[in-house]
Amino acid sequence: MLLHCPRVQVLLPQDKILLEHDGPAWMHWNEHGGTLILKVGDLKFREATGTGEETGFFLLIELSPSENLIHKIEHFAAKHKLTLVPPVPPEPEFSARPILAACHIPAKKMFIFAEESQMQVRPLSGGTMEMQVRGAFRTRAVPCQEADLVMHLTPRDLARLLSYLRTVALPPA
Repeated sequence: MLLHCPRVQVLLPQDKILLEHDGPAWMHWNEHGGTLILKVGDLKFREATGTGEETGFFLLIELSPSENLIHKIEHFAAKHKLTLVPPVPPEPEFSARPILAACHIPAKKMFIFAEESQMQVRPLSGGTMEMQVRGAFRTRAVPCQEADLVMHLTPRDLARLLSYLRTVALPPA
C-alpha cells in the first residue's frame, strides 16, 4: 500500500542530522517475514543547524480521496489477515510503540534507531494526518545504500492504526 506524504522529515539535532524528501514522498506499507513495515525512501541528507529542535520522525500523510484510501486500507488488511475494528468515533490521537523506528544515512554510513519509541498520529484539517515518532535514538556505523526511514509494527498495532485511519477517513455522516 502506498500513501502520499507531502512532508517527511527525520530530525536529530544532537547528531546534526536532517533527512527530508525533496517534494512529496510516498510511504510504502508492506509485510516482510511477519513484520509489518512502514517505509519512506529516497530521502536527502542535510546537516541540521538548529539546537533545541525536536528529535524524531515527522510526517504528514494525505487521507484523500477518502474512498480510495478506505479501499486501500481494507484491501491491505485483508491481504495480510489483519482484523479491522468497526468504525467508531475516532479518538483525537492514536498511539503505538513501534518494534523499531530507524533510518539509514549512506552519506554518513550511519544507521540510527530507537528500539523503544512512541508513535503518535492525529488527524489535521484538510484531509491530512500528522505522524510523529519520538524516542531515544542511537547511532551505529553501518554501510548502507538508501537514505530512508522505516518503522516496524506488530500486526496488532498495524491493525489498530489501519482501523484508526479508516475511521478518520470516513466522510462525516
